Amino acid sequence: MVDNRMNVGVIGYSEGDGHPYSFSAIINGYDFDKMKQSLYPGIADYLSWQPFYNYGVGDMKVTHVWAQDKSIARDIAGCTHIDHIVDDYKSMTDDVDIVLILRDDAESHYEITLHFLEKGKIVFVDKPLTKSLEELRYYQPWLEKGKLMSCSGFRYYPKIQNAVKGQLDRNDIIFSHSVSIIDWHRYGIHVLEGISPIMGSDIEWVQNIGEEGNEVVRIAYRSGKDAIIQVNTKIGFILRSAFYTSSGNHQIIDYDDNFSCFRGVIWNLHQQIKTGKPAIEPNETITLMKTLYAGEYSRNHGGEKVYINQLT
Repeated sequence: MVDNRMNVGVIGYSEGDGHPYSFSAIINGYDFDKMKQSLYPGIADYLSWQPFYNYGVGDMKVTHVWAQDKSIARDIAGCTHIDHIVDDYKSMTDDVDIVLILRDDAESHYEITLHFLEKGKIVFVDKPLTKSLEELRYYQPWLEKGKLMSCSGFRYYPKIQNAVKGQLDRNDIIFSHSVSIIDWHRYGIHVLEGISPIMGSDIEWVQNIGEEGNEVVRIAYRSGKDAIIQVNTKIGFILRSAFYTSSGNHQIIDYDDNFSCFRGVIWNLHQQIKTGKPAIEPNETITLMKTLYAGEYSRNHGGEKVYINQLT
């Protein structure tokens, strides 16, 4: 390894999810022509809108990549200046300091994460971290020690970060309504993470009054706030949250800046590594994973209310 450089290994990918390309490009820079010919040519366009100084994250460098399909690993590497393509993700272990698991199929996360955490590596896991309460119990001490981070980039969306600065009084916000796509676990987590910096994470109970394909999830907070997240498989691509206050003011936010979200994740991970302190309060990550679990459980049990403090 190069002294004073943090070598990063990227693990990918899931069908329809270009995160390995985006994250690697933000850290390493990218080749526009190759990205335009990749599986995700649209990524080249939104990357090209950014000034050069938005690329690079401290002393990080993506040096290794692995994907289930080696041709995809080659594509990611070619697009984002990664030197080493490995046949087995375990073979990069001794050569990297940090691993980014950039797959949104939660079922695959545990085996890969376990390997690298036990080998002393810092690990970031793309949303959602897990669907399993048992796995969540394993992850908890690693979250608390600052060795593991997992989130959706929407929590770092600039409009979310600035939503209550001179526009809405956070203490006056009493209700949120969000709309997302595809499925509760993979895309409900996006807007759930997005609203958490504003609504908080003191979730008391969760109730899913919808059905598969049209999830309608009620969330009650101990503070007295309420939220509804609707995830519908039939709508076109839309990810949106609205916030309402007791004084009648409101704000609608469309999540339409992937670059800033991804860059926010990487920079906060970088700070977590430098300080040794979790970038996200561990109990918040744990609560949000329990909320995902509760939403599915409630739907499968006739809309039963599920109290978060009863999930252990």
